[in-house]
Amino acid sequence: MAEEINNKIDEIIDFARHKKVFLSKDALEVLLVRVDWKDIVEELASEGCFIVAKKDIEKKVTKTKIFLAEELGGAEVPSQKHIVEQSPKNFKIINAKNNLNKGQGNGGTNDFLELFRFKFNSLKSILEQRNSIRAKPIKNIGYVKEKEELEIIGMVYRKWETKTGNTAIELEDLESRCIVVLSKNEHGVELERHRIMLDDVICVRGIKIAKDMILAKEVIWPDIPQREIKLTKKDVCVASISDLHVGSKLFLEGAFQKFISWINGDAGSDEEKKFVKKIKYLFVTGDNIDGIGVYPKQHSELNIKSIKEQYNLFSDYMLQIPDNIEIFIIPGQHDAVRWADPQQPIPEKFVPKLYAAENIHLLGSPSWVEIEDLKVFLYHGSCLHDLIASISGLSYEHPQQGVVELLKRRCVMLTYGLSHPYAPEINENVFMKESPDLVFMGDLHHTGYLTYRGTTIVNNSTWQDRTEYQIKLGHMPTPGVAIAMNLKDRKIYARMMVS
Repeated sequence: MAEEINNKIDEIIDFARHKKVFLSKDALEVLLVRVDWKDIVEELASEGCFIVAKKDIEKKVTKTKIFLAEELGGAEVPSQKHIVEQSPKNFKIINAKNNLNKGQGNGGTNDFLELFRFKFNSLKSILEQRNSIRAKPIKNIGYVKEKEELEIIGMVYRKWETKTGNTAIELEDLESRCIVVLSKNEHGVELERHRIMLDDVICVRGIKIAKDMILAKEVIWPDIPQREIKLTKKDVCVASISDLHVGSKLFLEGAFQKFISWINGDAGSDEEKKFVKKIKYLFVTGDNIDGIGVYPKQHSELNIKSIKEQYNLFSDYMLQIPDNIEIFIIPGQHDAVRWADPQQPIPEKFVPKLYAAENIHLLGSPSWVEIEDLKVFLYHGSCLHDLIASISGLSYEHPQQGVVELLKRRCVMLTYGLSHPYAPEINENVFMKESPDLVFMGDLHHTGYLTYRGTTIVNNSTWQDRTEYQIKLGHMPTPGVAIAMNLKDRKIYARMMVS
């Protein structure tokens, strides 16, 4: 029976898509039990009804629910709100004030100056917490004899290649600057010299070779410490999705409806259904809609040409997820928030139904959440494009490696002035003062996961088909994949929703 229902759901969705009609959850439930559903969809489409709700269908028919059930031979009408196992909630929003990402300052020079000082002091503090580091202020290098070893902490102000093929950087702290040479023949810095970007905060351990000049022997990043993987005693699972791009012509509606059926426990094997019942948390990491005017000529690539209607449909989808699953939603560049990081939560005026739902939490990007005593870092992943473009060896096909670079830096605010902008606001969520247990990101439309120093990284899939831009880049996304993880053992389960 379940397979028959799922097949009919697919048939209805495919037919509606062909007619350029979007169905709400309630509308799909009503059509599912009608023998004349094709006639209803066709008639509504001919009348220009683009988004079909339950009330639109009710205007077309007068049959009662008893009669509807009789059309299925007395079968029970399936509910999309499948009941999952109940257990006490155990979560909290960390740095709730910062999660709001409210605008500060006026964007003047002083605001930028304070931001860079805050970044330097935050990351310097992390480096100084290590017992092995005894860094001197850069201004004190003059008191150190040549060929003596020393350590300094600074922000990368300049970087260039020397005539001999070595790399040189100019480091600065709040009072002074110096030159650091990273030799191509020095094993301890050979790989690091290609990894360093402008505005990185690092510690350099080396030898003084001239006035205000150091030959680096080692580069030390803020990095997260090596830790044992922290597991939960309870058998609890989380799921994550990203980059729905609702409203795009390339939105994979059928695949996402399969995800809705799956997370409600209405699809998959008996073993899968048992697993799904353990899911207590869902992370949705941005680009929830396709937006309007995000890039040139986007209007011709939209099925829904209204921000409000895009968010209405997105809200309908989220509300089909069982209400005993806590849902955390952050924005991306396509959402109705500013482009620059840190991004504010999606405004209530666009998603009032989501704000009214007790189990749905609208947060900024980046944000911190604690679930089952595990610290979770949520970020859309916008800065990963600049990271991949700047560091050889990184790629869109392995986004998890880019996330490792962010963890090494303990920061998602990279070089200022590259393609992704940063607002001149002090927001602690941008800097990873604590080591996250779990990291969830998206944006690159490609799945990837690994565990690095006790932190499990998940880069989510997309629910949008391959775009023309991705074809030009040669990028092959991995669409229609829902990621789930059991917190008891950190095993990751990838559920394909596309054929």
